[in-house]
Amino acid sequence: MTPEPTPVTGPTTGPASGDPHPTAPQRLRILLLEDNPADARLTQERLRGSAIDCDVAVQLHEVSAERLAGVDCALIDLGLPDASGLQALQRIRGLAPELPIVVLTGFADEVTGPLALRLGAQDYLLKQDSDGNGIVRAIRFAVARKRLQLALDHEALHELELTDDILGQLFAIGLAMRTTQQRSTEQPAVAARIADHLHELQHVVQQIRSTTIDTEPDHAPPPPTTRSPN
Repeated sequence: MTPEPTPVTGPTTGPASGDPHPTAPQRLRILLLEDNPADARLTQERLRGSAIDCDVAVQLHEVSAERLAGVDCALIDLGLPDASGLQALQRIRGLAPELPIVVLTGFADEVTGPLALRLGAQDYLLKQDSDGNGIVRAIRFAVARKRLQLALDHEALHELELTDDILGQLFAIGLAMRTTQQRSTEQPAVAARIADHLHELQHVVQQIRSTTIDTEPDHAPPPPTTRSPN
């Protein structure tokens, strides 16, 4: 009897492993600081469908720390009735130091943009050159960069705290070894070996300090230098 042919299985038509649909963008809420009603409406229209909601403020005095705490980013104009130049940027930075800020303005001079970035703005856009995609991209990149920066700062602070703790422990060990050395006067060989270990321990502490960023020399005193008894 001739065996029946094995049926050929075609490609799977169901969804592949994982979500077949692209991940929806994270919904963000921004503070839009813009005194011109027409420009504010235009910006909101450009952000339509981008999963970015706007809380609109017309003047700088309307902005408070509590209001900024409820947004992910600030999109600000520089020509405001109650603020000129970079005053709005500096004020918002003072109220919310960790909030990413994007400047969207009509000032096209060559000085304001670089200065705004040095003062903490994540991006600087010109109204006349920016479309919806550019504004959305600038906002999302600003939020992502700021979150990464804060995470790195937190990690660096944690490492610094660990280093300070290690230095403190090494200092305590050094004091204990010195006490033991002083009590070993009747055993010169033991005292000399402890003195060598203390010297090595001090060298380790100095190496740790030399690789720690912004660690002042007096944060943790080194183990005291001792001499071997004669």
